[in-house]
Amino acid sequence: MPGAVEVTDTLWRGVLLAGRTLVLEGLSGQVLLQGTEGDVARLRFVRAGRGADAAAARRALRQIQIREEGTTSTFRYHLQARRVELVRVQVEGIVPRTTRLLLTRAGGTVRVEGIEGPIRIHLVAGEVHVRDAADSLEIRLQNGSVSAHFRRLPIDAVVTIQTENGDLWLTLPREADAQIQAETAAGAVRIEDLTFSKRRLQPRGAAGARFDGQLGQGRARIMLRTAHGDIVLRSGGPNGLKLPDLMRPLPPDTVFQEPGAP
Repeated sequence: MPGAVEVTDTLWRGVLLAGRTLVLEGLSGQVLLQGTEGDVARLRFVRAGRGADAAAARRALRQIQIREEGTTSTFRYHLQARRVELVRVQVEGIVPRTTRLLLTRAGGTVRVEGIEGPIRIHLVAGEVHVRDAADSLEIRLQNGSVSAHFRRLPIDAVVTIQTENGDLWLTLPREADAQIQAETAAGAVRIEDLTFSKRRLQPRGAAGARFDGQLGQGRARIMLRTAHGDIVLRSGGPNGLKLPDLMRPLPPDTVFQEPGAP
């Protein structure tokens, strides 16, 4: 971000999701989310503004707004500011393990662990790391790499991972039952410790490759795409993502503390 000085503050938010989809959208910044037991999402928003001096940085910080909107099906946090190049918002917290998650942001690293509901992540630029997924997964980036690790892959799951520039790593359980299509325009496709009942690897142009394979009866659907990067398909084992316990217990209020909360 431009500006020599940065100032930050912290806002705490919590909501009783009760089966609703959690939506986080707008601005850039790191996201760290951990799935846990319970129905309450407890989130910490660390807002940062930059400027030529402290006064200018504080003015940028005050521009950041967190709008909240709840319906019977979704609860949405929308992050906005007039000068997006001067601000960022880091989101950390715990959410119900069964959360349905939709994340749409301009950029930043996203790390998600232990969320067993459907996950959709759209970024302009950054990295995405998902661990212990157990439902459908959609990840789309313009620039950045992705690693995704499934604890369980339902037979009706649909998995789509796509980036224009970056590598893709997908780890599946050994008993996975899926039809897989993986394609890179400039890179390699590697298979590690997966046994396919059907498989075919074809070169694509001068530098790319396409792989089609079937695990078991091929009931789940997996599509992997990168324009410039490698694709790695592997079996079992974690992908190394570990998230800290970031949040203390808080009541299930929609808004409960303002900037400067300890």
